[in-house]
Amino acid sequence: MIYYLVRPVARYVLSYYYRNIDVSGLENIPQDAPVILAANHPTGFIEPCILACFQPRALHFLARGSVFVNTFYNQLLAAVNILPVFRLEDGGYERLKENFSTFEACFRALSRKQAIMIMAEGRCIHEKALRPLRKGTARIALGALDQDATLQEVYIVPVGINFTHAAEVRSTVMIRCGKPILASDYLKAYRQGEAAAIKSLTQHLRSRLSPLVVQFPNRDVADIGESLLAFDRALHPIPQGITNNGHQLNRELEIATNTPTEDPPLLRLFNRLKAHKLPIGVLLGQTKKHVKKSRFQWAKAWLSLLLLLPQLPLWGLGEYIGASRPRHIEFYSPVRFAVITGGTLLLYPFALFLLSWPLKVWLLSSIFLTNWSLRQLESIQWWWQNRKLERMVAQDRKALQELLSAIEKPLAHVSHRIP
Repeated sequence: MIYYLVRPVARYVLSYYYRNIDVSGLENIPQDAPVILAANHPTGFIEPCILACFQPRALHFLARGSVFVNTFYNQLLAAVNILPVFRLEDGGYERLKENFSTFEACFRALSRKQAIMIMAEGRCIHEKALRPLRKGTARIALGALDQDATLQEVYIVPVGINFTHAAEVRSTVMIRCGKPILASDYLKAYRQGEAAAIKSLTQHLRSRLSPLVVQFPNRDVADIGESLLAFDRALHPIPQGITNNGHQLNRELEIATNTPTEDPPLLRLFNRLKAHKLPIGVLLGQTKKHVKKSRFQWAKAWLSLLLLLPQLPLWGLGEYIGASRPRHIEFYSPVRFAVITGGTLLLYPFALFLLSWPLKVWLLSSIFLTNWSLRQLESIQWWWQNRKLERMVAQDRKALQELLSAIEKPLAHVSHRIP
């Protein structure tokens, strides 16, 4: 019940929390069949929220046992289909034994032809790379088949989750679901030797998941790769809203894979832009249309600010808790999102009950026009950045233009292959 109450609210918050959410390959998720969505894990827990909201199946999730701290939290997490997985650091060997009950719950869910989402890496780090996969996905899939003779198949769908900037709001999320793996292909080997079959299936899953994740050839070229990606996004602006075409992910996968080992002019350009706090899009002229603002456009900007005022206290609370409470950066954005979603679910209905009619109309207008309002404010932000470029010391502006001229077709090595 709570799961279906929270999902539309989370979907609403996610729709403006990110500028664009693109989910492709949904046709690869079997319907009315036992499915495990096996994904990489770049942030704390936003990935499961996005998959729960933007694909049709209800999901069960696995989360680290450390968040199950008391009876209240345990019941709340269970109400939204979250099951605990205990690691050694979550309480030693004694807590590891509790994972058997979680595995049994997963087996029952798969026997009922339900869907489970597993963060296959087991831990989250903000980096464009696929880390070693844990064995839990294979163990659950093969264990379910082995335990239930009536269960003919468990489908394992590799899911690549990619963020342009995982810690930032109004960034872009690109998700792709790959072709499902048939766990039954490994069942015979599993019955002959569990460890070898689990290892083999885990390796196969990694080989199928890796092409869906934006990752650089190695960590040493990460700065060059990020600069190339930013340059490409400025040349080909990402559309806003919810999409399902996968076009941007195609570009980023190709660019990241073919990142060169050296590109000093590009790095020098981005370092200078960073020092001036300017995005590359301003220098490329992508925002000239925002330089001159009519009175009508300024009126829309002020109206948008007025509309957003009722939400600012909640957003400010989310920003404060997200920035101060988590110990790791991978949890900043998820905690901020959780605070905003929880506040939207609990506080706004209460406020609508208490407020007078004019204030109710104001709050409802704020909720329904959030995306529109944010776009107006972003337009003003672009206008201000263009003004900064125009008013820059002529020598500094000339230096930026010279660096830009020195970059001879920075994406030429991949652009001919990108659709």
